[in-house]
Amino acid sequence: MSFPVRPPVSYKGEFPTYAQPAEITSYSIDHNRQVWFDDRELKYYYPPNGKDLYVGFDKFIKRDESIPEHIDTLLDALTNARQKASNPQLAQADIVTWRGIMTKIMCTPTTRNEPWMLRATRHKNTIYIEEQAMDEKKRNEADLPIKEQMQCYGGYRFETLCTLSKPPSKVQKGDPELLQRLNDSADTNIQYCVVVKTKLGKNSLIMGAEVDCSRDVKRVGEKSNPLQNYVELKTSRLIENSRHQSSFERFKLKKFWAQSFLVGVPRVICGFRDDQGLVQSVEEFKTMEIPRMVRNKPGLWEPVVCLRFANEFLDWLQTVVVEDDPTVTYIIEWKAPWHEITIRKESIPQPFITQRYIDGETSHEIGGPRVSSSTSSYKSLE
Repeated sequence: MSFPVRPPVSYKGEFPTYAQPAEITSYSIDHNRQVWFDDRELKYYYPPNGKDLYVGFDKFIKRDESIPEHIDTLLDALTNARQKASNPQLAQADIVTWRGIMTKIMCTPTTRNEPWMLRATRHKNTIYIEEQAMDEKKRNEADLPIKEQMQCYGGYRFETLCTLSKPPSKVQKGDPELLQRLNDSADTNIQYCVVVKTKLGKNSLIMGAEVDCSRDVKRVGEKSNPLQNYVELKTSRLIENSRHQSSFERFKLKKFWAQSFLVGVPRVICGFRDDQGLVQSVEEFKTMEIPRMVRNKPGLWEPVVCLRFANEFLDWLQTVVVEDDPTVTYIIEWKAPWHEITIRKESIPQPFITQRYIDGETSHEIGGPRVSSSTSSYKSLE
């Protein structure tokens, strides 16, 4: 079975409904990759007092991405949220996935050269989606020249230069943390994640997303909206000519907007670096104003195309991922010649839902047994 990907112009029209995202819960992953259902790893934005993005590259601690973590932490966070909530239905949705996966889907009609592969499974009428790492992508990343590795590192280093462990109101001149971050390296084992709920068209969505930092103290409660203070931190090459400008608008701004819009993050702060890895300027973009920057420019993306395509894709997915059994998985693939997205049932069962999720349990450890066919249909999530 396949889903045709038409030219972008065919997706123009009225915007589908997209509900204001609401945070369900949040959690932290520490330097040992242990999961904590609290805000201990939440960082706060504070303007950078340094420029060098390549400092500490030799001490870079990079998460071992050869170890598949699936959507384990997201599932544990949902279980924890259901246990704490007075209304467990708040943590139920038609689709459960990562924000990054929805970003790939939304950008697909205007990105015809970036393949992706997903795995999907249905359980109790919810479709769960994870990304399947592609062998070619793994090889390419492993063989990156040192210069490109340093540029990738620079993005993480920028986060180090822009964040502190305390709110800005508590930072004083000469704070030791301000000095420390000048020489700090990056550690991608550490993450702070939120889980949000929204609705696209007729499909309710729950997405997990890593959040770089907050502008203020996080407040929780019935009337609070922690999403309004979150900030995405990005880096990009310094724009020096029209070609750089076109590339930035066509590729970077599209992803900046999609990532932040999906989970209701209102601001993107970007450090523009030169070829030596020095930040030459820092600029703030308001998420909802980004589409205006590319409006009516020939050959560029439009938000309505992204949203209408994603809406149609999710509606189609509901009609093909039909077997309600978490031990049954479907492979969804987008690749050359870029005409259609294909789906097939996996011939050898490789479930990615954890058994503890089925049993309504959580763990501080990522990993653990996957659901087995003997128990998948009989345990309650409640």
